[in-house]
Amino acid sequence: MLFLYAQQGRIDSLNNLIRHTLRDTAKIDLYEKLGQAYRDDIKMDSAVQCYKRAVEINEKTNYSLQKQCWDIGTIDYLLYEMGNYAESLKYASRELSLSVQIKDTFQMGFSHLAFGHDYRELGELSLALDHYFRAYHFCKIYHRNKHEYEDNTFTILCISQVYLKMKQFDTALLYARQAYNIGITRSEGAYILLATRIIGDIYFAKGDEETALKYYRLYFPDYAKYKETNRDLGFVLNSMANIYQSRKQKDSAVFYAQKALNNAEQYKDQENKYVAAILLYNLYKDSSEHDAFKYFMIATVAKDSMASIEKIREIQILTFNEQKKEKQEAEADAREAARINRIFTVAAILVLITCFLVWNRIRQLRTKHQMVLEQREVERLRAKYEKDLMELEAKALRSQMNPHFIYNCMNSIKSLMQLKEEDKAINYLTTFSKLMRTLFQNSDKRQISLYDEIETCRLYVQLEAMRLNYHLKYQFDIDPNIDLKSVMVPALIIQPFIENAIWHGIVPKGKGNISILVKGDSDKVICEVDDDGIGREISRLNKPNTPLMHESKGVHLSQARLNLENLLNEMNATVETFDKNEAGTATGTKVIFTFKLN
Repeated sequence: MLFLYAQQGRIDSLNNLIRHTLRDTAKIDLYEKLGQAYRDDIKMDSAVQCYKRAVEINEKTNYSLQKQCWDIGTIDYLLYEMGNYAESLKYASRELSLSVQIKDTFQMGFSHLAFGHDYRELGELSLALDHYFRAYHFCKIYHRNKHEYEDNTFTILCISQVYLKMKQFDTALLYARQAYNIGITRSEGAYILLATRIIGDIYFAKGDEETALKYYRLYFPDYAKYKETNRDLGFVLNSMANIYQSRKQKDSAVFYAQKALNNAEQYKDQENKYVAAILLYNLYKDSSEHDAFKYFMIATVAKDSMASIEKIREIQILTFNEQKKEKQEAEADAREAARINRIFTVAAILVLITCFLVWNRIRQLRTKHQMVLEQREVERLRAKYEKDLMELEAKALRSQMNPHFIYNCMNSIKSLMQLKEEDKAINYLTTFSKLMRTLFQNSDKRQISLYDEIETCRLYVQLEAMRLNYHLKYQFDIDPNIDLKSVMVPALIIQPFIENAIWHGIVPKGKGNISILVKGDSDKVICEVDDDGIGREISRLNKPNTPLMHESKGVHLSQARLNLENLLNEMNATVETFDKNEAGTATGTKVIFTFKLN
């Protein structure tokens, strides 16, 4: 009674100080102290309101992000203790976001711990387990950076409890024993007690009553030794009473059930009070109607108290499930829309639209990447994001395909059909379809074998030769000692140079020759594209208004892609272009690719 008066006096004193304090920073500290006072007095609603007021003033004055994070963490835990899991999840999200912003790994771990508690009570055991493991990870980082002992025992016990609820008893036992051994090593009484109870619960759930009793009996002396004062003792007493009841040892069952009832009344624990009263009712109903009726009434009162709490919990679970369902439906709709969009893009071969979508996606990723650079996590993930970004850029470059080539091919087929040259048209169309199939097969691959690359180039050159009425002569000279299928190169890396040689070197000349040579030795493979066209300098002079337009789309893109592949995969690949001339006269161009073998 004296403690209650003292506690109320402290609350009144703090309220009076707040009313007469003008400085906002001082009010923040006072509201935190008042919140703790209400918490000690088990007035959780008032405690939450005080911490919320402290956060509001802090946000208004931009006083301290660290204190905001601490106070929000306190709020989400108080809401969890009150059973307001949905609201606790919201504050846990705010705490996580703020802790990332201020690079506080301890608060990151604490927020994930709060997530785990809330999801566990909402029945989302897989989500709870995921957040407990994240909490373990961040706490481990925090203690490692502080060069101190890793204190993760409570998190390990939470993981064990979730596995117990999931009926994965062996895994639950593994984590509980780990926590127990840590508690013994460090003489941490609270953890030893909780681990002992959980191990007993696991064996009880497995049906091994004798081993369960062994651990429950160990709990009693440790409970007194470590001077614990909590309702956990009620769970142990009720479990022991249940075991003795199943063994038909009535006296022992009554003894432990009565102790559980007394403990529950001490801590206002309606759950254990109800269980103990029902046990005693069942034990006395055949021998003493008076005692049975007394315990039945106690159980009824406890159940009524629990009913309102359970109803609130059911409403929260229902609300949470509705929100989860809406989120899943939205994600499913988004996935379906994206899938239809991808199918439409590929079917229509709308290269410009594809490029736009990829560019827009890259822009979004760059924006997102720039935002997260302000956060602690990005220091660890920066290399991964940059690599992902380069892979997307490489994919965008690979997706470039000159649409004029496709249109010209289709026009050539149309012309042959109009001239009634069906055999040539069929041959042309067959080769064109093989090329298109090869391109589609490789469109989502960053690298393909050199064999596939050469076959793609061969089909392309065949089409160009037919379209130019065989004024183009070509030759493929492949070293038979090279295993082309084991050499990986960027997809469609050589074809732009062949196209450039034909249309800017040979076509302006009227006719010409092009040869593709593949040779190699022990540590590299060399591919040469050699033409006898007009050369690059004359080609530039022929197109003064759009200099290097096609080369920028083909040669320059290929060079950029090769540079990206070198960065991503350390290929050490190079491409060099040489102008051929005799006696000062251009006689063509030679392009040399060098691919280092891993």
